[in-house]
Amino acid sequence: MLATSSRWVKALTGSHGLAVKVNALYNGAVTKEGLGFTEGSVKVDRGSETRRSLSLTLPDPRDFPVDPTDTYGVYGQRLYVERGIRYLDGSTELVPMGTFVITGVSGNIHTGPLTVTGAGLELLVKRSKYEAAASTNGRTANLFVEQAIQEAIPGASFVSTATRGTRFLATKTWEADTERWAAIKDVATAIGAEVYCDAYGTFRMVDVPDVDLLGSPVWTVDAGERGVMVAADVTLSGDDVFNRVIVTGENAQDNVPVVTGTATITDATDPLYYGGPFGKVTKRVTSSLVTTAQDALTTAQALLRKYRQANRSVALSAVPNPALDAGDWIRADYGPGISPELHLVQSFDIPLSVSGGAFNIQTVSGRTEAGA
Repeated sequence: MLATSSRWVKALTGSHGLAVKVNALYNGAVTKEGLGFTEGSVKVDRGSETRRSLSLTLPDPRDFPVDPTDTYGVYGQRLYVERGIRYLDGSTELVPMGTFVITGVSGNIHTGPLTVTGAGLELLVKRSKYEAAASTNGRTANLFVEQAIQEAIPGASFVSTATRGTRFLATKTWEADTERWAAIKDVATAIGAEVYCDAYGTFRMVDVPDVDLLGSPVWTVDAGERGVMVAADVTLSGDDVFNRVIVTGENAQDNVPVVTGTATITDATDPLYYGGPFGKVTKRVTSSLVTTAQDALTTAQALLRKYRQANRSVALSAVPNPALDAGDWIRADYGPGISPELHLVQSFDIPLSVSGGAFNIQTVSGRTEAGA
C-alpha cells in the first residue's frame, strides 16, 4: 500500500470527503495545474502491460486539442493524477495515482463531453523498438532491464528487488525493430519476476508473489456498520489453472544443451495437487535464457505460483482506498459465520469523482486466514 499518515485508514471508515488533483505535463514541465473534469477513473491491473490506465471526462468541447502542444494532445502530453481524503478539519491528504501518457481524445466537437484516455509510462517503453540488435551478453537481469527502460525513457528511475536479478543472463539476441518491453518481459519471466511502473513513476522488477506464503494484510475490507465492505462475490474456477509447470531451456548461442525443470503441486492436502481429483494439468514454457537445471527448476517454481493463482478469486466492492496497490495482501472479513480470508489484489478501479461508481477490487488466491 502507498505511504499514508496514521489518520488515513481510520478516516475511510468514517465521514470524509474526496480530494483529487490533476496536473498536465509536457516535455518534463507542468503546463497546467488543477485541471477540471466531471468524471474519471484509474484502473490498476497486475495482468495488464501498462499496470495503470486513466479515463477522464471533460465537459467543455473547447478542450479538444487543436495545436500539437495543447494540454490534451497525444504528442507526449502527460497527466499526473492524485487522489485522497478531505478530512473533517478541512485538511487534505493525497496519494499519487500515476503519471499517464495521453493516448486518445474523443467526443462531440460541438457539445461535448470529451473522453481522455491515458496509459502508464510502460507505454513509452513498449512503443520504443530496438534500432539495432540487442543482446543480454555479459549483463545481469537488473542491468539489462534498467538499460532497456532508460534507452526508451532517459533518466527513468528503476528499482529491482527480484531475488535473481543479479544473476548474469544467458546470451539472447533481439533483432532490430523488436519491442523493448517484449525483451524486458522475456528476461523478467526467465528469473521468475514481473516488471511495472508504480504510482510514483518508478519502474520496478519484483518476484512473482508466492501465494503459498500468505503475506501480511495491509488493509482489512470488513462488513458491518463500521466496515468498508459494500459487497463480495466469490468465484472458484479451474480455467487457466495449472498444477505442474515444465520449463525447458536451450541456448545455441552459448552452446548449452537442453535443460529441464519441473515444479509440481504434490501436497495431497492441496485441492490442486497433481494427479488428484483436479487431474494432471501441465503448462510448458521454453526460454533460451534458462541454461542450467537449477535455473529451469527455479523458473518453473516461480511460474507455478503464478499459474495457480486464478483458482479462487473474490470481487469486492468497498469504500475507495486510493492507497491500495496491485500485489498487496488484504484481509476480507465477511462478518459473522464466515471465516475471514487473505487475498492478493489483482486489479481495481479507483473513481475520481463522487458519482464515479463503486471501488471494485478483484483478488486472486483467496485463503482462509490462519487461526480463523
